[in-house]
Amino acid sequence: MPRVAWLLLVSLAVAVAATPLRAQQINWQEAVARLAQERTRAETCVAWLRKYGDATAKDRGALAYGEAKAEYDAVIAGLVVALAQAAQPESLPDLEARLQRGFDKREAFCNSVLRLVPPDSGQKGPIAEVVTGIAKPVLDAVVAIWSRTRDDDALMRKTIQTQLEATSWPAFDKVAPSS
Repeated sequence: MPRVAWLLLVSLAVAVAATPLRAQQINWQEAVARLAQERTRAETCVAWLRKYGDATAKDRGALAYGEAKAEYDAVIAGLVVALAQAAQPESLPDLEARLQRGFDKREAFCNSVLRLVPPDSGQKGPIAEVVTGIAKPVLDAVVAIWSRTRDDDALMRKTIQTQLEATSWPAFDKVAPSS
């Protein structure tokens, strides 16, 4: 990655991290959108892996993707159950830790895919944008949804639950290769 692009990326990360955005200030729609963005990032990396990876890279990638997916699945399942029961999940720190592990694993997976993309393919730029991410906005999303679990409005909880379930990642073999 050129040095200028790297400096821009670091500057953007610092600016986003310094933004005074708190979980209480985002609504559940934004929270769900952030989880959906993580799903899209993961799917994009799978698509590129399926296009550029050999059999060994695909096997390793499927394992790495599966590990990240498992962490996100656990977070989503915990939130869905809490929403259905109108009760807060057992432990927000546990959900945050799972999400951080999932984020880290997704990022490592996507970085491994980035290394497979040929330099002359013209695709490094778009995939590099997908690979990068900042965990804090995603963690804030979980906190925002977690805080809505005790909401008195059953219809609202069900709507959030449905939207949240839609952010679940597909199985590795269900993601089509990039064209």
